[in-house]
Amino acid sequence: MSEAARHRAPATTSQVTMTELFFDLVFVFVITQATLVVEEHPDWTGLGHALLPLVVVWWMFLAFGWLTNAVRPDGVAPRMLLSLAMIAFFVTGLDLPFAFEPSGWAFPVAYLVAVGVHTALFLSANDASARRGILRIAPTNAAPGVLVLIAQHVPEPGNWLLWVLAVLIGWSGGLPRRLRGFAVQPHHFVERHSLIILLVLGESIVAIGIGAAGEPVDAVLVGGAALGIALATGIWWVYFDGDEERSVDALTAAPGERRPVIAFVAFAIGHVVMVIGIILIAAGIADAIHHFGGHANPWLLGSGAAAFLLGHAAHRGALRSGPIVQRLVGAVLAVAVGPLAAVAGWLGLAAVALVVGVVGAVDHLRPPAAAEEPA
Repeated sequence: MSEAARHRAPATTSQVTMTELFFDLVFVFVITQATLVVEEHPDWTGLGHALLPLVVVWWMFLAFGWLTNAVRPDGVAPRMLLSLAMIAFFVTGLDLPFAFEPSGWAFPVAYLVAVGVHTALFLSANDASARRGILRIAPTNAAPGVLVLIAQHVPEPGNWLLWVLAVLIGWSGGLPRRLRGFAVQPHHFVERHSLIILLVLGESIVAIGIGAAGEPVDAVLVGGAALGIALATGIWWVYFDGDEERSVDALTAAPGERRPVIAFVAFAIGHVVMVIGIILIAAGIADAIHHFGGHANPWLLGSGAAAFLLGHAAHRGALRSGPIVQRLVGAVLAVAVGPLAAVAGWLGLAAVALVVGVVGAVDHLRPPAAAEEPA
């Protein structure tokens, strides 16, 4: 088989390749930049400046996961084009803190480069339905870049409206009629998104070091690091305690025409909410360690844990891969105890870590039954 034909053929293996994993590393930098914006400006404006650009990029970043379901990423041409896309995503991360300003023009331009690479690679797929599908959604993939370029030169509140419109139009590519023709290989799809969550979760570990930077290592700092690791471990436990296998089973059992829609809800919507939660948690951990015995931000930790648990509940609900009640209860409790951080950073960390840990422990002690067939 020729090189060109080989890279156009759908992957015969369901495992995530090292090329894909290497590609995903660049998104960690985007997460880091969004987290820094939240840390520096922990208010509604700062949150919007961090999360709206993130949500725009997240949609396009996940689109490359759908791409590698249809095109093998191990040929020379795909690797070169994916390297170009990596550069583009890295530039969006570099410019994310300035994406609302005219000087942040590199953010939308780099985004449009990523869209162009994605479209070109999809058009090389052997599957005609995939080629038709990408032509159907390529305009809505590109629209956010154009709208953001315009928004950078529009005064408030018009720029905010254009950013929201950019998110809505970009994500409209996930509407059922637009997803026709796209294939979802269950094992590959689940593994790819699980690895992305694992990489993103590393940001909460890095946040512990950021919060402790420049401080002498003493018993107090060790205690703060331990509580931060405990919270990160709880998040990891909630996600990685058997859900991957049940998710694969649920997607495999889903009818072919319904599988892309279920995957969109569970892995695009559910996961972006989880990623937002991890960003808020990471910012909250850094702040709580920095103000370990003093007044830390009262909402970052609790709202971050709640967002993560609600996102995972949406993920499970779409796949019918396990109960969601404990996640909903945990989200409410996390919001309730999060303000304890305003009393002392260590108190907020300990309370939220306890809530998340209990949610993970309940699942471990009472493992969900096999996934039901999604409707």
